[in-house]
Amino acid sequence: MTSGGLIAVTGATGFLGSHLCDVLTERGHAVRAAHRASSNLRWLRDQPFETALVELADPHSLDALLAGCTGVVHCAGALMADEATYRRVNVESTRLLAEAAARSDTVTRFVYISSLAAGGPAGLEPPRDESMPDAPISGYGRSKLAAEQLLAGGDWPFSTVSLRPPSLYGPRDREFRPLFQAARMGFTGRVGRRMQGLSLVHGRDAASAAAVLLETDTAVGHYYVDDGPGLDGPRDPGRHWAWGYDWRELQRVLAVVFSRSLHEVVLPLGLMRTVSRLLPADKRDASPLFNPDRMADLDTDGWVCAATRLRRDTDWCPEWDLASGMRDTVAFYRRRGWLK
Repeated sequence: MTSGGLIAVTGATGFLGSHLCDVLTERGHAVRAAHRASSNLRWLRDQPFETALVELADPHSLDALLAGCTGVVHCAGALMADEATYRRVNVESTRLLAEAAARSDTVTRFVYISSLAAGGPAGLEPPRDESMPDAPISGYGRSKLAAEQLLAGGDWPFSTVSLRPPSLYGPRDREFRPLFQAARMGFTGRVGRRMQGLSLVHGRDAASAAAVLLETDTAVGHYYVDDGPGLDGPRDPGRHWAWGYDWRELQRVLAVVFSRSLHEVVLPLGLMRTVSRLLPADKRDASPLFNPDRMADLDTDGWVCAATRLRRDTDWCPEWDLASGMRDTVAFYRRRGWLK
């Protein structure tokens, strides 16, 4: 797909969705940014793209969203919920949007923003890649995989592709605020001792990967995205890339960013499960650390993936490594007054 067409982006008011709108605009696309009536439009105001009030459960609303669009990037979804809500929001909304795209006479490309959770956990050696069988361990991951399968297995009049980002951070995201607040005070937290490491990708890099997949008609199936070499280079001299970061690397980056030594605090998983059971349901379910479904993610060898296929099939490469990305993010937090 060449630039210049009109692209509909769902979830456009969120962290990744708003960066997607920016990146697509910079790459020469016109953007129609979908939002709900209750959405905060702070990242969309005064931007050179159209906004559209959309109800993902309403086919007529979806038809209006996609009118004249040549492509769709579906970024909206539930992050923390129960199995039934994941199915309704992540799977059924994808089906309704795909059906609306099929009714359109202009949509030729559909990009689905999935998650590493659809594939399942993996440690630093080896990281997860597209050659591994999918083994999601959470309701969230199972719903993302089901939405991917719905798209890949359908007889649609457009091509489809899915992007599976790992943990994302960057300007506009608030999920890393507790980590930054702790580092500012001289501490880092580690959940349990089993997890080896994580892939961490800047939101702008994930957005640019989605834009490249939109433009690469030959890209099919699913793709992982990473941020390139770790801080120490390849862990195996025979490999070109090193993937993911262990806790030592993350602590070292944060120590440099905050210009101080840091002490690691280990949070036992058993204690966290106890706290989860004691929290009010609304606070528990809204927390990435205490949501019962997402707590399964913490008792694994890690969440590490490799973007070898993405690099092979496209011209994408990351702009940010962890050190530069964390500096960029902390600077944004400070400008916004999010670090007290």
